[in-house]
This record gives sequence, C-alpha cells and structure tokens, in this order.
Amino acid sequence: MELELRHLRVVCRVADTGSVSKAAAALGVSQPSLTAQLHRIEDAIGGALFERGSYGVMATPLGKHVLGRARAMLADMDDLVGSSRRYTSGSAVLRLGSVRTVMFGGWLSRLEELLPGREITTQVDPSCAVLTDLLAADVVDVVMLGRCDDAHSPPCPPGIREQTMVWPEPFAIALPEDHRLAGATEIDLADLAEEIWICPPAGKEDGDLAYLRDACEAVGFTPEFRYANLDTSEIEQLIGAGRGISLCAPTVRPVPRTIVLPLAGQPLLWRRALRWRADSTPQEEIDLIHQAFIDVYTEAIAENAAARPWWHTHPAAHPTVLRLVDNQRRPDITDA
Repeated sequence: MELELRHLRVVCRVADTGSVSKAAAALGVSQPSLTAQLHRIEDAIGGALFERGSYGVMATPLGKHVLGRARAMLADMDDLVGSSRRYTSGSAVLRLGSVRTVMFGGWLSRLEELLPGREITTQVDPSCAVLTDLLAADVVDVVMLGRCDDAHSPPCPPGIREQTMVWPEPFAIALPEDHRLAGATEIDLADLAEEIWICPPAGKEDGDLAYLRDACEAVGFTPEFRYANLDTSEIEQLIGAGRGISLCAPTVRPVPRTIVLPLAGQPLLWRRALRWRADSTPQEEIDLIHQAFIDVYTEAIAENAAARPWWHTHPAAHPTVLRLVDNQRRPDITDA
C-alpha cells in the first residue's frame, strides 16, 4: 500500500484524540474499519505507531517521528489549498473556526444576520493550538479561542492578530451535587487537594493543563488527573456520577446532579479572544464578529450564571466583557 495524505490525517487524528474510537467518530467511520486501516498504515511504514496506555493510545518512538513529519506535510498542503482558495472562491466566504462552546449556534445565527452577504463555513475544535495552526495555514480566516494566560497558551504566529473580547473570565468549579463542599458559596483551590480532576478537554500544547497544575502547586498540591480526552457530555456524566471535578466557564449550562461554585481569589482566569489573518479579514468585519459574540455571551451569562445562588453576592467571580463603543475602541489588540 502506498501512503497518501488521507492516511497521514488518520494517524494525526488518532494522536490528537488519544483514542481510536474517538478518531473513528470524528472521521465518520466505524472503529473496526479505522483499526484495520491503521494496521495497513503501520504495515506500510514498517512498525507500530501507537501503544495503549492508561489514558488511551500513545505514540511509539516511531509514531512520534511519523507524526512530526506528517504534521509538517499536512500543514504545507493546507497552506497550499488555503492560499489558493482566495483566488477561486472570492471574498464571499468567511471561514470561521471556534473552540467548542454552548454559544456557538447563537453566535453563528447572529453573524449570519450581521453579514448577510457572506457565506460562513465553520470548523470547531477543542484545541486553541489546533485552531491557531489552521489559521496560520490559511485554512480558516478567523478563530474564537478560550485560552489561558500568555505564559502557557500558544502564541500568535507571524501575520496573525488577536483581539480580546472577555478578560478576565474567572474559572469556576463543577462538582457533584453531593460533594462535601457543595454547601459552600465559594471554594479555595487548596481545599481541592484530595480530588480527582478531569483533564481540560484540549491537548497539552494549549497550556491549560500546565496552567492548572502550576496554580494548584502554588497552593501546595499537585492535582491528580484520572480522565482525559473526553467530550463535554462525558465530562458532565463523570461529574454527575461523583467520579471527578472539573474547571468550567461561568457560561456553563445547568447539568443534572452537578453544581457550579466560584473559586476564591480568582486563581485561574481565561481570555476569550479572536485571532485572524491580517491579510484576509478587515477590522470592520472583526468588530462585527466581536460584537456578535459579546451579544450571545451576555445572554448566556444572564441565562446560566446569573441564575446561580451565589452570583449576585460574588462580583469578583463575574467576567469582564469588552464591548466596542461605536466601533471606535479596539480592546487589547496585538500583532504577531
């Protein structure tokens, strides 16, 4: 069998999801079919690319070598396709990327109202590192990220700009409703030293995992992570079943058998930001995208966060929304 780019994408998808079953679901094929295809790819290369570990599949030394070369080749191909598309598709298409969020559907609907002349295509991924790579490769024009601090998050590549929409956004904690701390109105991070944590749902390149570990170690403990590579519904099920706790944004929807409480002192903060290609999307359009997101974000806060008993007595747990005033103020714009 001769290797093709589609085979390299399979290998990368398995590595990114950490699971053959999740990769199969993402690719729209059955698990047995993907397993068989992966075996053919390994036969063509000459060795095993993955081995099973406690947190799913992990790349072997050969697999790490192949992944490094495969990602570079796929990035070059994406760059070729993306840069060529601008000569054939015209300016009517807005290629939008986003992290997973309960606000995505509302945001997209608002954008379609504000940009009636644009066709909008979307690509959703839990990883802001992956979305930034897609942006750098000219596969998407604009991405919405939820990222941690500058020291841990992936930086903007050359030619990419960033504009902040919400900062700071304090993290909260999602706990089982019968948790020993369920009666509190806020939680000290140090009180969670004995807990089982659910890993942030993105790759290590995003920095969220290291950011959480550093914050916990600053108050005297190293968090124990037992679950990784989970989607939103799986995380909700584990918390409701009392199997672990997780960070969450204040916009998180109500979840059965789960409560959400603020962290005292804001030890962990998120930034909601847009990143875009300076050569493809004008500032005026970025401002419309910004305002559309802020509108649905504010609605999500009112519907979800403001309904929680502690919300009105804990203003420090509220996010700061950076609105545009007559499109004249450019909040926290940075250039790479």
